Amino acid sequence: MIYGKEIVGEKTILRDLAPADCTDRYLNWLTDPDINRFLESRLTEQTIQSIRNFVIDIAGSKNNYMFAIIYKDTEEHIGNIKVGPIHPHYKNAYIGYLIGEQRYWGRGIATEAISLTAGFCFDHLGLHKVSAGLIEPNIASRRALEKAGFKPEGLFRQEVAVDGQYVNTMRYGLLHEDFEAQKAKK
Repeated sequence: MIYGKEIVGEKTILRDLAPADCTDRYLNWLTDPDINRFLESRLTEQTIQSIRNFVIDIAGSKNNYMFAIIYKDTEEHIGNIKVGPIHPHYKNAYIGYLIGEQRYWGRGIATEAISLTAGFCFDHLGLHKVSAGLIEPNIASRRALEKAGFKPEGLFRQEVAVDGQYVNTMRYGLLHEDFEAQKAKK
């Protein structure tokens, strides 16, 4: 568990991702072209064992965390969110996320998971900034970050290839002070 507990939102629960979560279903998320279209994992062969090894490596790391995103109503594992690497001197980290179950897309689940994770980063890890990158055509990811309070910080022209075409990537960031201001408004 994350510091001995789960992080609970309105729609989702975040808990430590475990090797037992590395199932055929999880493998399908990483190998299905509709789901992995904007993921770096699409570039390497994925197997149950490679996923387990990744999860075990993250669990043993002091600078990374990986959470399962659980849909509260069904207790179903529907995605993951990763923090790291954490830069201990500058007190910043990157996050990356995946909602693997397509029937849950467009429900605000990624936004909530991002917000809960940002809260973990600021409140429990004492970070100053959390950043995320995305491939520009991934409009859903951009919306999720913006709804979670992240601001665009940079555009990197034709940085990656998707479907045989070079496309831009974008970087978003959220400062601790902006996160606290958002919380005060609620």
